[in-house]
Amino acid sequence: MKMLLIVFRQSMVEHIHALLKEYDVTAYTELHNVAGRGETGPNVQFLLSPGSNCMILTAVSEQLAYRLIDGFTRLKADQKMRQDENMLPLHVFVLPCEQAI
Repeated sequence: MKMLLIVFRQSMVEHIHALLKEYDVTAYTELHNVAGRGETGPNVQFLLSPGSNCMILTAVSEQLAYRLIDGFTRLKADQKMRQDENMLPLHVFVLPCEQAI
């Protein structure tokens, strides 16, 4: 089992939800107004502002995790072409996951 940690701008939430639905991911935890600073710069920390970040955590099978990563890679490439941005605020991290309880 793998835990995907998906960090993205609030403005991308509909695209992220659509991708999760496409891969039949129905169980996840979603956090809004996540503050931080990374390679795309600092995010604005006002509640539900377009510059604020969201984070989704989802535990999935290893096979599904890598299929989702391919989907997120395609989404990021598609969004970069549309917006002509150097750094799109979408990051996906894979962590080992073991259910304890």
